[in-house]
Amino acid sequence: MPRLALVAAALAGCTLDWDEVSHAGHALPPLTTSSTGSEATTSGEDASAGASTTDASTTTSSSVTLSGSGTASDGDTGTTGDDGKAVPVEVEVVINSPSPMVAVGEVQVSVWTSRPVASIDIFDDDVPLVLGAVPANPVHVFEVTLDDVPGDGTHTIRAVAHAADGVSGQDAEELLIDVQPGGTDVWPPYVKPGPINGFTSAAIRGNGINVAGYIETNDGLLAAAVRIDGTKGQPEGEPIHLGPVAVTGGGRGPAIAVTGDDAAFVAWTLPDSGSTRWALSKIKFGEPQGTTWIGALGTSVHAMTAVDDVLILVGADEVSPGTHDIKAWWISAADAQILEERTFAAPSDDDKFNKRDEVGRGVALVGGEVVVVGERETKGIDMKLRRRTVVLRYDLDGAPLGEWTSPGELMDEDAGMAVAPLREGGFVVTGWARDLGFSNRLLLTRWFGATGEADSLRIEPTPSDAVGYSIGEDREGRIIIAGATKKPQQDADSWIFAIPGPVGTPAWEVIRNGPGQGPDEAASLALDTWGYTYVVGSEFDALQPRAFALRLYP
Repeated sequence: MPRLALVAAALAGCTLDWDEVSHAGHALPPLTTSSTGSEATTSGEDASAGASTTDASTTTSSSVTLSGSGTASDGDTGTTGDDGKAVPVEVEVVINSPSPMVAVGEVQVSVWTSRPVASIDIFDDDVPLVLGAVPANPVHVFEVTLDDVPGDGTHTIRAVAHAADGVSGQDAEELLIDVQPGGTDVWPPYVKPGPINGFTSAAIRGNGINVAGYIETNDGLLAAAVRIDGTKGQPEGEPIHLGPVAVTGGGRGPAIAVTGDDAAFVAWTLPDSGSTRWALSKIKFGEPQGTTWIGALGTSVHAMTAVDDVLILVGADEVSPGTHDIKAWWISAADAQILEERTFAAPSDDDKFNKRDEVGRGVALVGGEVVVVGERETKGIDMKLRRRTVVLRYDLDGAPLGEWTSPGELMDEDAGMAVAPLREGGFVVTGWARDLGFSNRLLLTRWFGATGEADSLRIEPTPSDAVGYSIGEDREGRIIIAGATKKPQQDADSWIFAIPGPVGTPAWEVIRNGPGQGPDEAASLALDTWGYTYVVGSEFDALQPRAFALRLYP
C-alpha cells in the first residue's frame, strides 16, 4: 500500500572556517555524534563521484560504500598538515526529524564538515538521494508523504563530503519512518449496538467530531447527536435525543454543522400529517437540548452548512406526492429567522404544471460562494425524462450566480449527492450514474472550475451498484469519497477510498461489511487540517443497524 515519497529540494550544509582552525594548530572541534575515522586520504573514484551532478534517480552508488569504521577513502594526494599527512575531513550528519517519524512532513538533512568541501553526496542506505550537492544548509530536503518510496522502516541517511583536494569523509545517522499507510485505522473503529443505530453526518470540532444520526425506538426513529473524541474514538457523554425522523441515511440526513460559538446545529426531516417539515435544533454537548424550530409543511432537509452566524439548509419542497422542487434556506443561527430562501424548478415553458422532480442533496462553501448539488428530471434527446445532476451557485447572501445541468455525456442518468471545495479553486461533486435498462448505479465524480464550468469526470469500475454520499480533499490533494457498493449476490457494503484525481488508480480503499445481511453505508466524512479522515455511517447487524465511526490515516 502506498506510503512515502522523496522530493528533491534545495541543497545545503554547514562548514567550519578552516583558516581559523589551522591558525589554532589544527585542533578540530569534537563531534557530538559518530564521525569519520581519524585518518583521511584521497580517492580518485570518490572525488569524481562527488563532482557528479547526475540525477539521483538514475545514478548508482557503487563508487561510494559505507565502511564499518567510517574512515575516508585511500588516495595518493591531499592537503597535508604539519606532520605531512593528509588532513582529514570530519563529517557529522544532522537530521531535523524525530525518530521514529510518525507523521507526513518535511525532513531536512544538514551536514557539518571540519573544513570546507567542494561537494556532498547524500544516500539512503546505498540509494543516492542527491549527488554533488553544493554545501549549504540544509544539504538535502525530502518529504515524507504517502507514496511507496522509500517506505516505512529504518533508513541510514549517509553523507559523503568531498574536499577540493580529493580528500573525502563520511558519516551516517539512522532515521526510522513509521507512517501508517493511508486508510488504516488510527483508533479501533467505534462500532457497537446502541445507543445510536446510525450516523449520517459529521463535522470537525477541535480534536474530534460532532455527529448526527438516528435511534430506533418502539415509536419510530428519533434524530440524535453525539460527540466523538478524536484521540480515543469514544463518545463523550450521552447522546442528545431530538425529534422524530421521517427519512435517514446518506444524502438524506439528519445533518450537522458547527458554528464559532462552540455550538452545533442538527437539521432533519420531521414527519407531520402524512407529509414532512424541516426541523432544526441548536445543541451544546453536556447541556440540555435547546429550542427546536420547524419549517413549512411539505419541506425536507438533506444537508446543511454554516457561514459565520448563518445556517444554510438544503433539501426539497413537496409540490405533489412524489414531486419536489429544490429548496435552500438561509437561516439565522441566533433565532432561526429565515433570511433568504431559493427554489429551483424546471422553467414553466418546459414543465407547465411543475410535474418534474428536483431534490437538493449536498451543499458546501466554495470560496465566497454557496454551491448546492442535487438531482433533477430533464428531457433527453429522445424526449424521455432523465435524472441528471444539477449544480446551483449562490453568493453568501443567497443571490443566484449560475446553474448547470449534466448533459449525460457518459451515461443516461446521474445525480450529485455531495460537493466539496478544492484548494486550488473550484469544487468536486460525487454521486451516481447509470444507463436506463440497467439497475446498477456506478459511482461518478466530476470536477468543476472556479467559475462553475464542468471539467473532468470519472466513473469507478464497480461490478454492481455503487454511490458516493460524501467527498473531501485531503492535505496532499487526494479526493476522499465515502459511500456504498454492492457486490454481486451480496448486500451493500460501506466503501471509503482515495483517488489522486480524474485519472489514476485509488491510493487506498476501505470496505466495511457489517455482520448481518443488510445495507451498510459510509454516509458522511470530515477531514481535519492534518489530513486525517473521519468517516461515519451505519452497518447492519442481526436485526437492526448499528452506528460506526472511523478515523483513518491520510
